[in-house]
Amino acid sequence: MIEFLRSDDRLIHGQVQTKIIPMYGIDRVVAIDDNTAGNPALKRIFEMAAPQGVRATVSTFEDAKVYIEKAFLNSKKTLILARRPSTFVKVYEAFPEMPKELNVANIPHEDDSVQVALDIWIDHEQMEAIKKLDSLGVNIHFRLYPGMQGSSCYWKDVKDKYK
Repeated sequence: MIEFLRSDDRLIHGQVQTKIIPMYGIDRVVAIDDNTAGNPALKRIFEMAAPQGVRATVSTFEDAKVYIEKAFLNSKKTLILARRPSTFVKVYEAFPEMPKELNVANIPHEDDSVQVALDIWIDHEQMEAIKKLDSLGVNIHFRLYPGMQGSSCYWKDVKDKYK
């Protein structure tokens, strides 16, 4: 069962470990990142970052498809992570039945990016991905972690500022 979808440049880190995993009762983490998956040392570090009892996998998008298909068929609560919203365009195109909620968290500032929320900067490529996700019916919320007070916003409420 797909329980939560999150775009975060840091993949598995403190907020995921201490807030998201316990809040949603996550049993399984599937992180999609081709670069991390291709670096055995880095992949191992990220997979070891999951709390005890939670299985984590860092995969390429192609390999992650198998884990996502399995998540639809079992009762293990699964968190899907990727560094950028653009990865989720591929996820939603491959799996239209995916829950239509996406949490976009930390994306660092780059030269051509605009700030949409606290610690969330969107460049042109990611802005186009967010617009595509919106057109696919995905409800996008910008927030560092669920339950965080005062800094959450929804794409539907701010999209007119970014035409």
